[in-house]
Amino acid sequence: MKYSIPDKRELTKTEVEFLTYLFVKEKSEWTYLIVNLKVIARCGCGKCPTIMFGKTFDSEIQKGNLIIDYLGKGKNGELVGISVFGTDLMPTELEFYSIDGETDIIEMPKIDTLKSMNENLTE
Repeated sequence: MKYSIPDKRELTKTEVEFLTYLFVKEKSEWTYLIVNLKVIARCGCGKCPTIMFGKTFDSEIQKGNLIIDYLGKGKNGELVGISVFGTDLMPTELEFYSIDGETDIIEMPKIDTLKSMNENLTE
Protein backbone atom coordinates (compact mmCIF):
# COMPACT_ATOMS: atom_id res chain seq x y z
CA MET A 1 0.00 0.00 0.00
CA LYS A 2 1.23 3.47 -0.85
CA TYR A 3 1.65 5.87 2.07
CA SER A 4 -0.60 8.43 0.39
CA ILE A 5 -2.58 9.19 -2.73
CA PRO A 6 -3.09 12.70 -4.17
CA ASP A 7 -6.28 14.43 -3.04
CA LYS A 8 -6.09 18.19 -3.59
CA ARG A 9 -9.04 20.02 -2.09
CA GLU A 10 -10.26 22.39 0.61
CA LEU A 11 -11.09 21.05 4.07
CA THR A 12 -14.68 19.90 4.57
CA LYS A 13 -16.87 21.53 7.21
CA THR A 14 -16.53 18.38 9.36
CA GLU A 15 -12.73 18.41 9.09
CA VAL A 16 -12.65 22.10 10.08
CA GLU A 17 -14.84 21.39 13.13
CA PHE A 18 -12.67 18.41 14.10
CA LEU A 19 -9.39 20.32 13.83
CA THR A 20 -10.84 23.34 15.61
CA TYR A 21 -11.90 21.16 18.55
CA LEU A 22 -8.49 19.48 18.81
CA PHE A 23 -6.46 22.68 18.38
CA VAL A 24 -8.51 24.69 20.90
CA LYS A 25 -7.93 21.94 23.47
CA GLU A 26 -4.31 21.05 22.69
CA LYS A 27 -2.54 23.50 20.38
CA SER A 28 -4.40 26.82 20.39
CA GLU A 29 -1.64 28.63 18.48
CA TRP A 30 -2.58 26.53 15.41
CA THR A 31 -6.28 27.45 15.43
CA TYR A 32 -5.77 30.44 13.13
CA LEU A 33 -4.00 28.20 10.56
CA ILE A 34 -7.10 26.11 9.80
CA VAL A 35 -8.63 28.58 7.31
CA ASN A 36 -5.50 28.40 5.13
CA LEU A 37 -4.82 24.65 5.29
CA LYS A 38 -5.21 22.68 2.08
CA VAL A 39 -5.69 18.94 1.80
CA ILE A 40 -2.89 17.73 -0.48
CA ALA A 41 -3.20 13.95 -0.05
CA ARG A 42 -5.03 11.20 1.77
CA CYS A 43 -4.07 7.82 3.17
CA GLY A 44 -2.95 5.28 0.60
CA CYS A 45 -5.65 2.83 1.72
CA GLY A 46 -8.22 5.09 0.03
CA LYS A 47 -10.88 4.22 2.64
CA CYS A 48 -10.06 5.94 5.92
CA PRO A 49 -10.48 9.70 6.56
CA THR A 50 -6.73 10.31 7.12
CA ILE A 51 -5.53 13.46 5.31
CA MET A 52 -2.24 15.33 4.79
CA PHE A 53 -1.99 19.12 4.84
CA GLY A 54 -0.08 21.77 2.97
CA LYS A 55 -0.11 25.55 2.70
CA THR A 56 -0.92 25.30 -1.02
CA PHE A 57 -2.16 22.55 -3.33
CA ASP A 58 1.41 22.27 -4.65
CA SER A 59 2.96 21.67 -1.21
CA GLU A 60 5.08 18.57 -0.71
CA ILE A 61 3.99 16.05 1.92
CA GLN A 62 5.95 16.68 5.11
CA LYS A 63 6.68 14.22 7.86
CA GLY A 64 5.80 15.64 11.24
CA ASN A 65 6.09 14.64 14.86
CA LEU A 66 3.15 13.41 16.92
CA ILE A 67 1.59 16.53 18.44
CA ILE A 68 -1.93 15.46 19.47
CA ASP A 69 -2.90 11.90 20.46
CA TYR A 70 -6.62 11.20 20.98
CA LEU A 71 -9.12 8.39 21.12
CA GLY A 72 -12.72 8.42 19.91
CA LYS A 73 -15.56 6.02 19.25
CA GLY A 74 -17.04 5.17 15.88
CA LYS A 75 -20.77 4.87 15.35
CA ASN A 76 -20.64 1.13 16.18
CA GLY A 77 -18.65 1.74 19.38
CA GLU A 78 -15.30 0.79 17.85
CA LEU A 79 -12.28 2.60 19.27
CA VAL A 80 -10.62 5.00 16.84
CA GLY A 81 -7.16 6.45 17.36
CA ILE A 82 -6.70 10.04 16.23
CA SER A 83 -3.25 11.52 15.73
CA VAL A 84 -2.25 14.98 14.56
CA PHE A 85 1.31 15.19 13.28
CA GLY A 86 3.08 18.45 12.62
CA THR A 87 6.20 20.55 12.48
CA ASP A 88 6.98 23.51 14.73
CA LEU A 89 5.04 25.71 12.29
CA MET A 90 1.95 23.77 11.24
CA PRO A 91 0.01 20.49 11.24
CA THR A 92 1.01 18.05 8.50
CA GLU A 93 -1.41 15.14 8.94
CA LEU A 94 -4.66 14.14 10.62
CA GLU A 95 -4.64 10.36 11.01
CA PHE A 96 -7.42 7.96 12.01
CA TYR A 97 -6.71 4.32 12.83
CA SER A 98 -8.30 1.27 14.44
CA ILE A 99 -7.14 0.77 18.03
CA ASP A 100 -7.76 -2.98 17.93
CA GLY A 101 -6.53 -3.36 14.34
CA GLU A 102 -9.69 -5.32 13.53
CA THR A 103 -11.98 -2.56 12.28
CA ASP A 104 -11.82 -0.64 9.02
CA ILE A 105 -12.09 3.03 9.94
CA ILE A 106 -14.07 4.70 7.17
CA GLU A 107 -15.35 7.82 8.94
CA MET A 108 -14.33 10.25 11.64
CA PRO A 109 -15.63 9.56 15.15
CA LYS A 110 -18.09 12.01 16.69
CA ILE A 111 -16.38 14.93 18.41
CA ASP A 112 -18.29 14.33 21.66
CA THR A 113 -16.57 10.91 22.04
CA LEU A 114 -13.02 12.30 21.93
CA LYS A 115 -10.59 11.96 24.83
CA SER A 116 -6.91 12.66 25.08
CA MET A 117 -4.84 9.47 25.23
CA ASN A 118 -3.11 10.99 28.26
CA GLU A 119 -6.52 11.47 29.91
CA ASN A 120 -7.41 7.86 29.14
CA LEU A 121 -4.31 6.48 30.79
CA THR A 122 -4.98 8.26 34.06
CA GLU A 123 -8.61 7.19 34.41
